[in-house]
Amino acid sequence: MNIEVIKSGNGELLFNAEFSRLLHENNIESFSDLWDIAGEPVKKKLAIRGTERVYLKSGSTRTEAYIKRYLPLPAKEYFKAITSFRPFFPDGAMHEWEAIISFHQAGIPTMKPIAAGMDKQGRSVLLTLGIQNYTRASKLLKEWLNNDEKNSDRRRLIVNIAELAGKMHAAKFAHQDFYLVHLFVLENFDVMPIDLQRVIMGRQFGRRWRIKDLGQLLYSAWDLTTLKEKIIFWQKYTDIAGKEIYKDKRLIRAVVRKAEHIRNRSIRKQNN
Repeated sequence: MNIEVIKSGNGELLFNAEFSRLLHENNIESFSDLWDIAGEPVKKKLAIRGTERVYLKSGSTRTEAYIKRYLPLPAKEYFKAITSFRPFFPDGAMHEWEAIISFHQAGIPTMKPIAAGMDKQGRSVLLTLGIQNYTRASKLLKEWLNNDEKNSDRRRLIVNIAELAGKMHAAKFAHQDFYLVHLFVLENFDVMPIDLQRVIMGRQFGRRWRIKDLGQLLYSAWDLTTLKEKIIFWQKYTDIAGKEIYKDKRLIRAVVRKAEHIRNRSIRKQNN
């Protein structure tokens, strides 16, 4: 799905043409208008990023949306990224905006973008449409654990998660926070990834990021899925991501090691 993007004012604000009327009705015409929207926090605020729920009015109706505000990265973050050879995203919200647009263009469902912008001071902001009638994949798989009546639903969900992972990696996208808690399941079992602020795209994508995504997913699904279900996932994933990797034992071992590393790190944090 292609999204028509329009620049507003001095070019600091970008918006999805589908929502131009809604933005106009809420007097959002510039970066500062978007940045200054009042909302209610929904997550613990980080030093450089905060997320709030906001409501846009159109006549008697209210549209739920979520706004992320990013402050400029401190110098130490640049240093850490360079010395650790990991990618970083100094353009904040604009990177997530680009990732969301790219996911839609590749036919991968995710949040619907409304507007985004970045000012000359390096502040950036992103506004996305609220997602309705969803359940986190982690919650569903936990609720359906050891419930024989839900076996077919579990298999369907696992296959859909595998299809999502396969499409993402085939399109050279890596999420970097690919845990079940970040996968929203809609009423028709479509699976939607959220929180795309660290997505790897294009030429940066490689084996390292494939292993990281799959390791994170395996860690979060380890106790919630059977060995047979893990094999079903791998078969479907490799059908899409590349059949040549189905029997890649080095890759499989690397994914398992990554999941174990995450688990051990989580245990250490809990004990400290």
